[in-house]
Amino acid sequence: MKQEMPTFEEFVDNIISELTHQVQIAIKLECDEKVVKSFQKSIEISKKIKKAISKYNVKVNYLNQLHSDLNNLRTHFLFKAYRNTDFIDEQSKSWKVDSKKRFHDNNIGVSRINRLTEFNLVFFDQIGYFENNIVAIGANGSGKTTLANKFKSYLKNNGLVISAQRILRIPSFDSIANYSKTASDLKKSQIRDKSYKSDKEYNLLQQEFSVVLRNLLAENIAASNNYRKAAIKSVESGENISKPDKTNLDKTIDIWNSLIKHRRLDCSDGINFKAYTSDKEEYPAISMSDGEKVLLFLISQVLQAPEDGFIVIDEPEMYLHKTILKQLWNILESNRPDCIFIYLTHDLDFATSRTTAKKIWIKSFNHPDEWTIENISSDEIPESLMLELLGSRNNILFCEGEKGSIDEMVYSILFPELTIIPVKGCFNVINHTKAFNQINSTSTRAFGLIDSDYHDQNRLNILSKSNIYSFNAAEVENLFFDEEFLKGLINKILAVGADVDKIKLEVIKKLESQKNLQASHYVSTKVNYHFTDSDISKGADIDKLESNYEKFLEKVDIKAWYDKRIDELERIIKEKDYQKTLKVFNNKGLKTIANKHLNIGDFINRSIRFLQNDDDAKNALLKYFPQELSNLDDE
Repeated sequence: MKQEMPTFEEFVDNIISELTHQVQIAIKLECDEKVVKSFQKSIEISKKIKKAISKYNVKVNYLNQLHSDLNNLRTHFLFKAYRNTDFIDEQSKSWKVDSKKRFHDNNIGVSRINRLTEFNLVFFDQIGYFENNIVAIGANGSGKTTLANKFKSYLKNNGLVISAQRILRIPSFDSIANYSKTASDLKKSQIRDKSYKSDKEYNLLQQEFSVVLRNLLAENIAASNNYRKAAIKSVESGENISKPDKTNLDKTIDIWNSLIKHRRLDCSDGINFKAYTSDKEEYPAISMSDGEKVLLFLISQVLQAPEDGFIVIDEPEMYLHKTILKQLWNILESNRPDCIFIYLTHDLDFATSRTTAKKIWIKSFNHPDEWTIENISSDEIPESLMLELLGSRNNILFCEGEKGSIDEMVYSILFPELTIIPVKGCFNVINHTKAFNQINSTSTRAFGLIDSDYHDQNRLNILSKSNIYSFNAAEVENLFFDEEFLKGLINKILAVGADVDKIKLEVIKKLESQKNLQASHYVSTKVNYHFTDSDISKGADIDKLESNYEKFLEKVDIKAWYDKRIDELERIIKEKDYQKTLKVFNNKGLKTIANKHLNIGDFINRSIRFLQNDDDAKNALLKYFPQELSNLDDE
């Protein structure tokens, strides 16, 4: 590559010189300003190309493609044989009129090439000219599939697009054509547009799997025949028979079998695939699951991709279980180190599994070929989380809990206009919310929601300035003990004889039995928050530092905090203040009280289903949340 670059740079310099000559001729012919500007734009783009190839270790195929594009531009140059513009003075008026018209006609082609080349320069600069594999993620409507086909049109014979549109029907074959014929068919399939927006294209889509497999099988047959001929020759000459190389068919079957542990794929007759269960029971390939079929489809596509090319995969996660998704693409990347993989995906776990790939965010798309693309920077937020947020057009709500937790389910129901992101603990909610809102590259806002347990009002007031709020319950499960919500649930499940007042009294009684434990937990957590929120003043010497530390410790009064909390709990219990009980009582075991009184065993699950399907239930719980979150739905 390093040896080729000076030659290519000289080629670009020649193009720039020729473009300058075209500008001079166009000016002397008094062409319209737009014609002159088109050539000037071409000069600007050519200079950018020269700068790019000196900056990046550009792949040979891409370098060849740039060479081809600039040569295409040259086809629109007129009067290349002349060194200056003096020859124009000797021409007739009609010649000048005709030549001016030719320049104007050529301008359409020049402008088209400029647009194509400039887009790719901007885009390829953003992705580092394929120095690494690429993962592109974006919301629906961001034009990922169109971008895949844009790659295809630009990379021409240098790449392969594996479309998200896949008809996974494994054909059976009576015979296989010769290898040169199947290879030609495969190449035609690889360079074809993969948008599949017409009946003709859909018919080609139906044939794609067959084309890929036919070549896989034909190559194997050809290799077998060649090996047999070489073996016969070796025997006749008294030489040892060399070990056969594995064909792409061998590799495909090996990779497939390494990923599907309870099944085995085989092609013993050389033309038809068969699958076997762990009990060695045969079943036809047509009966394979979608996941099993797509594995065969993807492996055989990638192994047969053009050498030193680009493999664009639209939705690489489709039909695949997460347990093998990462393994598959790790194996395929290692089998094709000569290729650059470009993934267009919705799957965030998969996106972050491509640890060495460059990640980009496709923010928006305007038909036909305008994308807004930004590099993804993780800042202080974990990469997997950042990718998920950038793929969303909604505002974000960070909450406590984990994926699939009760917190996430409840907030998703109550705040459907927000993207709910659970990040485990309270401190994570605070840190992620602050970090995300400091990112300048997105207009999406982030909000944090934490339980009200153990936080004093002064701390909550400070957090609210950073869009971090609490709700009026110690934890999310307590919301289901709201009196209005309970009455609605009892009516919904026909829990005859269930008495909400008895449930309320038992919850308060439970608090009374645990008040010392609750107070201790409160103080323990308050100490942790105190250390987290405090900042010990710096000292000029050790004495001053120790003095500042002593002042800090003086503010930690465990006994006073404990006594105050006990007094508060006893007042709540004495006054039978049920609403405040729900606000201060941290006990996930309260569901046993509801299960007993409602005579059920799945209080939490039934509560979530009830909340999901009943507007009154939603309104009953929304009153526990700050207006700042509820008002977002109206924006």
